[in-house]
Amino acid sequence: MTEEELYNRYHEIRSTYVEVRFVDGESLIGKLDSFVSGANNEPDEASIYVGCYELFASEISEIVEIS
Repeated sequence: MTEEELYNRYHEIRSTYVEVRFVDGESLIGKLDSFVSGANNEPDEASIYVGCYELFASEISEIVEIS
């Protein structure tokens, strides 16, 4: 995902819990906490926090809401 795609998807999500699917085929289910832009996360890229995990935009292929 690009930073812009991640930012837009983060703001589209209405549920508290999500399943994040990674480019390597793995997934993680947890509570969506926050978005951090690349500019605020230097030297790293944009990311989201799900539970206590920081997940980088380039690792994510899809974010699915869990109702």
